[in-house]
Amino acid sequence: MHDDSKNSRPLGVVGERLPRYYNVNVTMVCLLAKPLLELASEIFLCFGYLGLTFQVSILIDLLGLVSFHVYCIYVYAARLYSLQLSGLLALFRLFLGKKHNPLRGRVDSCEYSPDQLFVGTLAFMILLFLLPTTFMYYIVFTTLRVMVVGLGGLLTRLRYLLETLPLYVTSLWLLKSTAVASTVFLKVELIQRPGPLVMTVQTVSGSWWDTVKRCVPDPVLPTPEVEWAKLLTSLAQGKLIYPV
Repeated sequence: MHDDSKNSRPLGVVGERLPRYYNVNVTMVCLLAKPLLELASEIFLCFGYLGLTFQVSILIDLLGLVSFHVYCIYVYAARLYSLQLSGLLALFRLFLGKKHNPLRGRVDSCEYSPDQLFVGTLAFMILLFLLPTTFMYYIVFTTLRVMVVGLGGLLTRLRYLLETLPLYVTSLWLLKSTAVASTVFLKVELIQRPGPLVMTVQTVSGSWWDTVKRCVPDPVLPTPEVEWAKLLTSLAQGKLIYPV
């Protein structure tokens, strides 16, 4: 007798073989990638001789390369979402009998024919019903983009902190060194008439924060401040956000 149990349930056979096939492929990929990962790890460890800031810079570049596909899909979703919002706004003006005048930069009144109103209504309904789907894609990939940009911003500020770490300046400030003095104090010691005027000069150290800001190296550019209002407006309007 022939065993027709496997022939009667082909999906069951596929379901049994698929995990085994997947495990074999994953194992092969791991075995092939192991020497490459070890080589990459050794190369990355060699960068340690160039300093911690260099390693942080390499991490920022690697983050950009690894998340490049997220950026591509995010750009597509953001552009599509922005175009839909612009189209809905323009078609909404059509119902009000108005249109945007790009030459004068204002909204003027306009009379539309019934055919134009009919086509505009169809286009408005299509864009309106497609908006939830586009919005969900936009939310997902915008969240990923914000996470990547936020992590990159933290690494950038960490690199700036390491480049301007004021250990030497702080030690001089604690020791009241004249090298970090902010001003001088003149005191009259003796006045003789007729005779010379005797004065003493004493250096005065400023606050620690003022001393650190004055001793930041010139080639090191400070990180720009995050404009939260502009960032939130860009997210709501579907505009692209860039590393901060």
